[in-house]
Amino acid sequence: MYEHFAPVWGSPPHSGILALYARWAAGDWGMVITGNVQVAKDHLPLGRDMIVPDTLTDETLAPWRSLANVMHYGSPEPSAPADAKGLGKTPLAVIQLSHGGRQSLNLYSGRPLFAPPLGPSAIPVGATHKGKEGWLSGLAHWLMLQVPKEMTLTDIQRAVGQFVRGAQMAARSGFDGVEVHAAHGYLVSQFISPKSNHRTDEYSAERDPLHFLRDIVFAIRAPGIVPDDFIVGVKLNSADYVGDGDMKENRALDHVREIGKWGLVDFIEVSGGDYEDPQFIDTVEKFKSTRQVIFESFAQKSMDILASCAPTATNRPPPLVVLTGGLNTLPRMASVLAHDHAHLLGVARLSVLHPELPKELSSAIANGTPAFMSDPPTLTELGQRPRSLLSLRTLERITCYILTLIWTAIPARIPRIIGASANVNWYNIMLRRIARGQDIDWTMGTIGATLRYYLQGTPYAPQESGEGWTWWTAVAMVGVVLGIGLGQVV
Repeated sequence: MYEHFAPVWGSPPHSGILALYARWAAGDWGMVITGNVQVAKDHLPLGRDMIVPDTLTDETLAPWRSLANVMHYGSPEPSAPADAKGLGKTPLAVIQLSHGGRQSLNLYSGRPLFAPPLGPSAIPVGATHKGKEGWLSGLAHWLMLQVPKEMTLTDIQRAVGQFVRGAQMAARSGFDGVEVHAAHGYLVSQFISPKSNHRTDEYSAERDPLHFLRDIVFAIRAPGIVPDDFIVGVKLNSADYVGDGDMKENRALDHVREIGKWGLVDFIEVSGGDYEDPQFIDTVEKFKSTRQVIFESFAQKSMDILASCAPTATNRPPPLVVLTGGLNTLPRMASVLAHDHAHLLGVARLSVLHPELPKELSSAIANGTPAFMSDPPTLTELGQRPRSLLSLRTLERITCYILTLIWTAIPARIPRIIGASANVNWYNIMLRRIARGQDIDWTMGTIGATLRYYLQGTPYAPQESGEGWTWWTAVAMVGVVLGIGLGQVV
């Protein structure tokens, strides 16, 4: 998931992020993968990501070593011998490496205002949906997403080097591996997809769609870059290829086959969607939804293909398949494994509601109790009714209700990416709560969470240690200056 927990324009791991991952460290998870860690500080998608440092020194690696220790042992300081990593109940710690490419938002990207991002071609986000989602969506895309600059071969090699530096950072900091994010419309996915890559050179999506990803993976696996037992995974889109017949799905499965033949990748995580078609964040209330059927079917076919792959570069076994999405009850998890639809289960939102989920599942199975036999409570716009009518939450609930009434009178549709992300915003706020040791708050609705996400949470909320107060002071001063200026004008 995306933590949305760093200061504006990113940072290394801080105390809040360490506290968050400490909650999962105690849960007996098999592997914990971070949210997006950006390899390019000037291409941040939403501005509050963790960022790979420009140079790797003891000083810049220190916060990452603390995070690796927290993910392994629950503490910034190592509390187990180095050879115990990944064994017993110590989870594997993996960093997800990403580059925003054309999906890096204006203002939040780390670039000067309205400076174009890099992309495989000069095709902006939203081009394939232009005119289909209303004027408000068009305005949002125009304000927040620029027409990208087509990358030169030098730009491409620089981006490959940034991913390699991210892998080196992970290895030197004590992480067990990295996952290259090649889904959700980020830069690697942009090179793979024909809708964002119209190049005619060797990086063409038609001629060699995996060229950029292959460059990254082979560069990470080059001698002396990372240890031989270092994990390299790939997060791959599936839904992008489905919907126009079997031809697109077969193209995607051909990509799985090619990755398997490299003999360099240890797992492939199946996901799908991007900022134009946000299937990866759409609400999934029913297991056999269209989205889940797409992902599970693709994962099953991928397993069949990979089982017969003969790697050409190494003797490494074929990649394992990780299925993510909709796995929020024990029967659903068991069904996927029983039917050989995936090797590993990716559990995200349920891990927020239950940070120690594996322990709870083990206990439930051992005791024969029907834990997680039903869906989690359904999120609503206003949240569950507060216990007391004389509370701030009740006032918030009334305010959000009034806002929904006002919105119905406005002749515009909410951009799909904002509407689809309302549930994600709720989970982002809950991530902060569990980092502070608080319980999940079901009385908070998705509207209230979204307001907190964009208003209270940006810039980085002040902490007891004083982190974040500089940002809030700066914002307050800007507000005062604007107020005085407008007052003089009016």
